[in-house]
Amino acid sequence: MKKLSSKQKILMGCVSMILAIIGDYLLGFGTFNVSTAPDAYRGIQWNVIADWRLAVSSILGFVCAPVFYVAVVEVLKVMTEKYNLGESFLFKLFKYANWAGVFYFAFIHICICMLVVVFNAGMGVTGDVVSSVDMMIRVLKSIAIPLLAGYIICDLGVTVAWIGMVLKGMIPVKKILLICNPLIIAILGNVANYLADGLDSGFESLGWLLMYLVCAVSLTKDTREN
Repeated sequence: MKKLSSKQKILMGCVSMILAIIGDYLLGFGTFNVSTAPDAYRGIQWNVIADWRLAVSSILGFVCAPVFYVAVVEVLKVMTEKYNLGESFLFKLFKYANWAGVFYFAFIHICICMLVVVFNAGMGVTGDVVSSVDMMIRVLKSIAIPLLAGYIICDLGVTVAWIGMVLKGMIPVKKILLICNPLIIAILGNVANYLADGLDSGFESLGWLLMYLVCAVSLTKDTREN
């Protein structure tokens, strides 16, 4: 890692998010879709997917975390040493959101994969969608608070911090690029569902990828070029 440049280390964040996107689609695509069919339960058509997809998604979540860690360390170092943002509230929010992400990205893949495993197991034993969904929802209730807290701290926190730093000119990023964050890209990703249900699965991770790509390109320029 010592041989990598600052830009290359930050680009590791993009690499980690490519892994996350693959894991997102393995987990989410085709798992369920909105439906008005008579056999739909709660307006959703529930589908059993191959267990290997869930296993690979969990592994990718674990691999993603340490790769992302390399990028987090470097981007925070650049923002602190080159742009003197250490005492800024927005920078601290950005920092805590990114550190939380190192742990959360692995956690969320494992947790959500387990929910689908519970549904698959229920279908395997009972063959009944209603019972299987109810089993899954019961498990979801026990982990809903940490899942929601992680989402708020990571995605909402980093989005607010990123937009604020860009708008205030704290970092040399064009204002149009404030849209390169996980929350806005995830919202835009919902449009993809009009093409196919579940097509939005990787858009949240895509938002992180774009944000780190912008950081790698914009924050590591030689001062003489700015």
